[in-house]
Amino acid sequence: MTRKKVLMAAGALVGMIVVLIWVQGGFHSKVPGGATPIPETGQKPVQTVKAEVSQSSGGVTVSGTVIPRETARVASRVSGYVVELNVDAGQQVKKGQVLLRIDARELTEREAQARAALDGAKADMAKAKTDFERYSTLFEQQAVAKQAYDDAKTKYETAQAGEARAESLLEEAKTQLEYARVVAPFDGIIATREVNVGDLASPGQALLTVYMPGTLELVAPVGEQYGPFLKASDPVTVEVDSVGLKQASTIREVVPQREPKTRTITVKVPLPEHAGLVPGLYGTLTFKTRASEVITIPAEAVKSVGQLTTVRVLEGGKISIRHVKTGRNLEGDRIEILSGLNPGEEVVVK
Repeated sequence: MTRKKVLMAAGALVGMIVVLIWVQGGFHSKVPGGATPIPETGQKPVQTVKAEVSQSSGGVTVSGTVIPRETARVASRVSGYVVELNVDAGQQVKKGQVLLRIDARELTEREAQARAALDGAKADMAKAKTDFERYSTLFEQQAVAKQAYDDAKTKYETAQAGEARAESLLEEAKTQLEYARVVAPFDGIIATREVNVGDLASPGQALLTVYMPGTLELVAPVGEQYGPFLKASDPVTVEVDSVGLKQASTIREVVPQREPKTRTITVKVPLPEHAGLVPGLYGTLTFKTRASEVITIPAEAVKSVGQLTTVRVLEGGKISIRHVKTGRNLEGDRIEILSGLNPGEEVVVK
């Protein structure tokens, strides 16, 4: 019985070894590493092009986003539930137009209390004034002691301060009540609406965003190496394909501070008013640097996987994989090769 178990265990172990060898390709023919030979006669041949030295015009194209220069984040100044909403995203509004209302019952009660407090303060003030004037006359006639006169004067001054304080509280209550009406800060378009009727608004909470349509511009991060070629008023070309916009423009601003993580600077270029142009659209910005000789190949020959960029090179009748560093996308669907290729080397396209 023991021997039978041993044989069964040994058989199971052998079976596991065979399976592992099969999974690892032990029973399949091996393909040697290194270069791949080109196809033999009868098979589809590869198509190659030579890496060329071209005269670059110095044009650089970068991606950007359409962003309004003049925009307002409309926030609540009081706490309460939204009871009226008059606008939606994309709607044009006029300065002072009521965009939404917040429940103002508590604020209305506060104003009524402040008004009643002011009425009481005014009554106290009137009485204190009358008493002070009467005691002043009596004091001049030496009919009352100075202590009584001083007491009347103190009450009068206190009543004056009380009336001023009540007036201030009433003005504050009126202002708070006015804040329940949220109005447009300028003529513009609603970009976003972030609340619905019934939502609880709190001070500082963003309710809407409004922008001026005539202030849209293309904002693009540009590699810091191009900083010397960029300054305000330089000519550039902007393009927003989704709305069919392509136009010459000039740089409005170059933000000098570098973004430490991306090593870029920010360039802002005004855009003309154009049908369908709204914040958030994708666009491109093209500008000139200096002309130079560069190595270029067709963009289709470049393959990117993660952070690695490679091309296939035909060398001695065999195809090998070459790691390269790419630069700018150039006209004619070609791409600049910064390193990894020499002029005249044959690159496999298909």
